[in-house]
Amino acid sequence: MGVSSFGYILPKTKQEALMVLNETGEKGRIVAGSTNILPDIRARKITGCILVDISGLRELKGIEAAGETVTVGSLTTISELLQSEIIARDAKVLWQACRRFADPLVRNRATIGGNIANASPAADGVVPLLALEATVNVESQAAGKREIPLTEFFTGPGKSVLQPGELITSVSFAKTTAMKGAFIKFGLRKAMAISLASIGIVLGFSGDTITQARIALGALAPTPLRARETENYLSGKQISDEVMARASELITTEVKPISDVRASQAYRWHLTGVLFRRAIEAALA
Repeated sequence: MGVSSFGYILPKTKQEALMVLNETGEKGRIVAGSTNILPDIRARKITGCILVDISGLRELKGIEAAGETVTVGSLTTISELLQSEIIARDAKVLWQACRRFADPLVRNRATIGGNIANASPAADGVVPLLALEATVNVESQAAGKREIPLTEFFTGPGKSVLQPGELITSVSFAKTTAMKGAFIKFGLRKAMAISLASIGIVLGFSGDTITQARIALGALAPTPLRARETENYLSGKQISDEVMARASELITTEVKPISDVRASQAYRWHLTGVLFRRAIEAALA
């Protein structure tokens, strides 16, 4: 089945898009940047669906800061995030991840909403958002609006709690202007590398003491995850060789890596501790 055999609808407003998604149900597939779905269509992994193209919906684009909250429209591209003074200032971990995201061509097309909806364990946009404790805002004609903590959004590789007819409209998170953050990834190629492992951290300090630690990991389990035990261990401590050694051991117990054509399970376990140390060093630099 070729691309031309698919249904295609181009709604002009968000409300029209919600109506179309409600009517098409499970057959409706949202497209915008199409960096993930088009390769799947060409490979015939997806067949017989109706493509709902929301790329022209300006109301789903943009970055806003109101009070202590940053809200990013779901159609905001990775390039737009990278160019944003708000993101560079108030969400350093996300800005750093955008710098490492694929190449300029993909960054110009890929959207933050699409990166979330794709639900890949290795999604570079998701890991920093987990460290930012982001909330995904979704809407449907049938059920209206709901807010989903990103930590509760993913259910497995390529799977999420998003229901047929629902549209991700934005993602929001609290500013981390006064906190330290870093994003580190490791892949086999510099530009278009799919992460073998990635980490995003956000650290709050009072003097030299860590008051809050948020650590998110990608490509090391069936879904991106938070390293809660390591976070709890670091809270209330000062960085030292002893603390780093213990935390590096602890974080490897929180991941569930697999072996595949890109790397072995053992190598990914090793990478977890290495990237954790690098992320801490980068955040403190």
